[in-house]
Amino acid sequence: MNSLNPARIFIVEDNFMYSYVLEAMLKEGHNYKITTFSTGEACLEMLENNPDLIILDYNLEGAMNGLDTFKSIHLKKPKIPVIILSSQTDIQIAADLLKMGAFDYIQKKDKETALLNLEKSVFKALEKK
Repeated sequence: MNSLNPARIFIVEDNFMYSYVLEAMLKEGHNYKITTFSTGEACLEMLENNPDLIILDYNLEGAMNGLDTFKSIHLKKPKIPVIILSSQTDIQIAADLLKMGAFDYIQKKDKETALLNLEKSVFKALEKK
């Protein structure tokens, strides 16, 4: 990605403050075009905009949880890398999501480590584009 064509990133997170922190962290020093959604349904409605990357909360509230949203994204746009963020600590869930095609799975439990890992994962995902 270059400065003329900023990477388009979707953040799907129902916690407004966490979404705000993610967006601020990702924009710092980068020219990303970030769109945030509080529901999986809202993200899916905009999927035709072909984001370069989607950061998805596993524990979404609403009609569609993170797993359902991921499955729909992956079915419609399998080439878009999806990074799953979760407070879930079950290693089997992470393994299953990675087998299903998630680009990465990052635990939120330690906020600083999660943000650092997310930044690295975003860079890797966009580097492959």
